This record gives sequence, C-alpha cells and structure tokens, in this order.
Amino acid sequence: MSLSPPSPEIQGNIPIPTSHYSFAELADIYNQARVDYIVPMPMNAKRMEEYIRYYDIDLNLSLVAVDREDEQPNGICMFGVRADRGWITRLGVIPERRRRKTGEFLMRQLIADAQQRHMRLIQLEVIKGNEPAYKLFQKLGFVDTRELLIIRRPPGKLKPEQVPPDNMLITPMTDVAAVLAERDGNPSWVEETQSLLNTGNIQGFAATLIDGESSWIVFQKTTFQLTHFVFAPESSPAILRALLGKVHQDFPLVDTKIENIPADDTTWGIYQDMGYVESFRRVEMVLKLVPESENEK
Repeated sequence: MSLSPPSPEIQGNIPIPTSHYSFAELADIYNQARVDYIVPMPMNAKRMEEYIRYYDIDLNLSLVAVDREDEQPNGICMFGVRADRGWITRLGVIPERRRRKTGEFLMRQLIADAQQRHMRLIQLEVIKGNEPAYKLFQKLGFVDTRELLIIRRPPGKLKPEQVPPDNMLITPMTDVAAVLAERDGNPSWVEETQSLLNTGNIQGFAATLIDGESSWIVFQKTTFQLTHFVFAPESSPAILRALLGKVHQDFPLVDTKIENIPADDTTWGIYQDMGYVESFRRVEMVLKLVPESENEK
C-alpha cells in the first residue's frame, strides 16, 4: 500500500514524538482527548508509564499532533512495535480541536513511518459503535479480522454449582512462562504472551482431574483487579470451569475484567456460567503493508 501525502486540510498539524513529553503530560493530553469517548479509560502518569512498558510502545514513533498556529496539542496516537508488526492505540483528538482531520493526520503519519521501516502489518482495535473512527480506518485500508469481547465479573462469592469439585487436585503454578509457551490461538496484542510477561504479577493454577486429565489457568492479580486470563489449550469445559472457580474462590472480593476474547471463542460460554457479562466489543482491524521497494516496481 502506498500512502498519499497529507492533504492541505490536515497540514495544520505538526507531528511531535511522544518522547518529547513526560508521562504526566502524555496522560493529560490523552485524558483531554478521551473525555467524551464511548469508554473514556482515564490514565495518570503511573498508568501511562505502565501501559507504554506493557505493550512495547515506541515513544519515538508515537505522536502528539501540535497545532501550527497556537502550538498546542490537538491529539495523540501511540504505536507499539514487535518485530515486523505495529499496533496503533490510544488515538484521540481533543474535543474542541476536532474537525481539523487530526486523527487522519496522525494515522497517515504512523502508516508512513511503518512503511519506511518495512513493517509487515499494522493492527488496531476500535470500539464497536465508534463509527467515525471505524470509517477512518476503513478509508486508510484497514480491514476487519474479528470481534473481541470485553467482559467483567463483579466481586462476590461463588454459587454452590460454581465451586470446584473435591475430586480435583489444584495447585499453584511455579513456572508461568513455560506453560504460556504452550498456548495456541491468535491472541490480541494486549493478551499476547509478551504483553503478559511485561506486566508481571502473573500467576496460575494447575489442575488434575480424577481421570487424569490435567490443565492450567494463568492470570494477573493486582490490588484491585483480576485480568489477563489464559487457559491451557484443548481442555475440557469441566476442568476449565473448575480452574476459573478456583481463581474466584481464592479472590472473592476482587473485581475481574478480561479484554479481547474472540466473540466466537468457546470459553465465552464458560465465563458466562461463572457470572461474567459483556461490557462492550471491539473490532480488530489489520492493514497489510507492502515494502516501498515493491511499490516502486
């Protein structure tokens, strides 16, 4: 894909690498841009720093769009990099500074930078129902790959039918990184193994049924939340329910939020059995890039 130069109506922005800003300044620009968003997801300096580290955000490629006239921020967009893939995230334009095509300016700049680096593809997720952003991404060549669920379970004790059975041995896991190497499927960027290892605080349980079947679950436990759940591949629904029950049996007072489960994933039914509900959906989109050397042929 060959990127056309910015049109005159979006040249009123100046791209400034986010590395020129402090974490507090980046959080402030992002919060201003997301104040009226469908799901605001506010951040402070600490959370911004963690987000950048967890998801391999490249601060030299990520951008703040600054207005040419008053030199104030119009918007922000971040770019994660892993090998030959890029991930666009945290795109937002400050409400009173919209209608200047800042979002398109940022996207085109990042795509051009990715092409220059000969990246293979760029991924992103957009909240389902955010039509302006979705149409912009389509305009720039992104195509849908799947819908992703964001689900929650409020704190609370298990119902009797959700308690793990007695005829099962469940023990804490000692080598989380080793079992994550066994996982299958195609997790989203925020749920990839590298993201989980970056976050730290990853723990898990291993389980064995009386018939010899074994399985495991991995998750992140923070002070206020459980998240980043991963199940062993090819496990029976019974053992997965028991493992999920064990997590909530041990942490009954902790809120749970799990992001980006494929809508057609068979584990969604198991989560529902354990009291999870859908919060919202994202549409995952991908732009496949062709190296510029091939465009010139």
